[in-house]
Amino acid sequence: MRKLIPMLMLLVVAACSKDEAVVGAKAPVPMRSQGLQDSAGVAVNESAPAAPRMIVRTASVKIIVDDTSKVVEVITRSVEAAGGYVSDSNIWRDGELLRAKITLRVPADQLTSTLGAIRAVAKRVDNETITSDEVTQEYVDLESQVRNLEATEVELRELLKVARVNSKRATEVLEVHQQVTIVRGQIEQAKGRMRYLSQLAAMASIALDVVPDAMAQPVVEPGWQPLVVIKDASRALVSLLQRLTTAAIWFVIYLLPILGMLAVAIFVVTKIARRARTREA
Repeated sequence: MRKLIPMLMLLVVAACSKDEAVVGAKAPVPMRSQGLQDSAGVAVNESAPAAPRMIVRTASVKIIVDDTSKVVEVITRSVEAAGGYVSDSNIWRDGELLRAKITLRVPADQLTSTLGAIRAVAKRVDNETITSDEVTQEYVDLESQVRNLEATEVELRELLKVARVNSKRATEVLEVHQQVTIVRGQIEQAKGRMRYLSQLAAMASIALDVVPDAMAQPVVEPGWQPLVVIKDASRALVSLLQRLTTAAIWFVIYLLPILGMLAVAIFVVTKIARRARTREA
């Protein structure tokens, strides 16, 4: 069992070396044919299968519309029909105008048609930007890393079986088990990143800013009620009068008697002081 710990250390170091080599490696370059021929004597071009390209596409669009709520509804239906969804939506009133900012997620192959549908419902397009970020290399590196880690995990589990049978110390078994847990965590982390990249590449993102055309807005906003405004102004006036009346009542009932008593006291003190001065003179 004394050889167990050194074997474990060599195994872990080898696994780490494999992982570092995979991360720093470049994508495999397809090799050209070396003049191979089939049974009929015809040259055959053999090359390594290329990994499918994974591209994350993101678009940002700002459009001017006549009716914000109607346009948002039409775009939402169009996106859902294309197999996408609205991941974020913010609609608010900016003064007299209704604005909206929404984030759309659509299948990557439907991005062009979705952008066309957005342009169709807009009065004009102020800004449109499309960016592409290729993550193929990262995905291939993660695949290689997972393969190496899984091979390391198999060897560690075999070593764990030997340790459980031959080791008389529980600490040695726990050390091997801890290494198995660490490798399994690295595998799950790499696979999670791969799933995340796959989802990003499968669904394109559109950040849409919907701005209403101020010239197309009506002079009187629908829903304006003059009677409600009159009632609100009347309530404010009554509230002000109530506060003034309350202040007057407090002044007459509370402050005025106090001021009167202070005036009488000052008058009496002044009178006494004058008499005292007269006697001294």
